[in-house]
Amino acid sequence: MIKPKGRQGSWFAEWQGELLPCVHQHWTQGRWPHYLDPNVDDRPDWPAFLDAIRSGQKAILTTSHPPDEKGTWRRKSYVALWRVASVSAEDGTLEFEFVEQLHRFS
Repeated sequence: MIKPKGRQGSWFAEWQGELLPCVHQHWTQGRWPHYLDPNVDDRPDWPAFLDAIRSGQKAILTTSHPPDEKGTWRRKSYVALWRVASVSAEDGTLEFEFVEQLHRFS
């Protein structure tokens, strides 16, 4: 099975020639299929990341290690590629719905 390939520090992973945004399963706990990440801030990574989710309507769901002392998340594994909808990033919060699993990686 071919799995996505990511790079340390990147918010994206490549799969089948496409660079796709990766989202942490942590932000779905207790609210599946709703995704809610309350950490949108002024980091320069956010605009391209949000644009990729909005325009591509896809995201790779990942499991992650707990954030380190700087608040940095590290991917543990790739779970699945999902089609997403109702993407919103307002008031410091990224929200969307997982609507269709397109491919399972595990």
